Amino acid sequence: MGRRMPLVALIATAAACTGGERAPASSTRPSDTPALHHVGLNSVDVDAAIDWYLRLWPTAARGSFAGMPSVEAEMLLVLREVTEQPAGAFEPTLGRPAAQSAFWHIGAFLNTTDSDAELAAIGVRHLTLFTGPDDQQGVWRSGLTPYPGTLTEAQIAVAESPGPRPGGFSYVLGPDGALFELTGGPTTPPSLSHVHFFHEQPQCAANWYVDYLGMTLPPARDDDASTSGRHRYEPCEAELGAAGWPSLERAGTIRQPRATVRHANGAMSFYPRQCVLERCGAPQRLVPSRGQVLDHVGFAVSDVDAWYSWLTARGVTVVEEIHVVDEGRAFMFEGPDALAIEFVELGG
Repeated sequence: MGRRMPLVALIATAAACTGGERAPASSTRPSDTPALHHVGLNSVDVDAAIDWYLRLWPTAARGSFAGMPSVEAEMLLVLREVTEQPAGAFEPTLGRPAAQSAFWHIGAFLNTTDSDAELAAIGVRHLTLFTGPDDQQGVWRSGLTPYPGTLTEAQIAVAESPGPRPGGFSYVLGPDGALFELTGGPTTPPSLSHVHFFHEQPQCAANWYVDYLGMTLPPARDDDASTSGRHRYEPCEAELGAAGWPSLERAGTIRQPRATVRHANGAMSFYPRQCVLERCGAPQRLVPSRGQVLDHVGFAVSDVDAWYSWLTARGVTVVEEIHVVDEGRAFMFEGPDALAIEFVELGG
């Protein structure tokens, strides 16, 4: 499955790890851009989960972070052991979790073209992707669909059939029901550093990451701001698009409105909540991610005190106060739609 790059130290700052008075509220956002560092997961069998991820990504390494076991690759997978099956497990019969948080899935970038045979050799099977509302067989990667791209039901009816294409996206079911996506084509550099999210209003969430966390929007096709990114979404509220395929659900996946933000070492995308109207029997709001299989996402920053002061001054809900970890200091807060986000200051 290709050679993976080792984890690079993203931030190395000398920081005092002792307690002290809380920094005053700040009206100035810190100048650094957060860098994706880890995903926190809950597992009933941490050792078995780590073994599974190391089979899937054999150049990763077993490690630890904040006193918990981890899988170390381009990002860390930090596993906390729990006594009961955590909520949020993907249910194949539904094509989704019974209760969905803002954390949709984790995953990796690689050339998926021949990954079915590679994964079968280690006992991992892809989940079925339905190519339309009446599809009874499905495909294992999106590049095998008989039409180009991700289409709506109306577009499927008139699409030409160019035949299979290399690459595309696919999914496997990870330990404890964690949904894991593999995506890319022949030119995709392998990297275990993929996160996707659901939000009530994806473009409003993107604005929040820009305004609050200093991330940037990629330039739009008609936007000449190629270095600084596109302008904020104004207005950010947008109507839902039609469901499209390929999808883990026969009902399709709603992919519009979509938004993407760039952090210091990559990008992440937001999609609409799927349990809208009667798609799941009745509308279901997103639930908090804390305590679910996919618990939180972590970013490395240069100064947790500065970020804490900036965010609390804006009324952001703090989940865990600033505390010492083996690698430095950290605190956790809620982003849009109760997504748990951890900021870590490495070093010291």
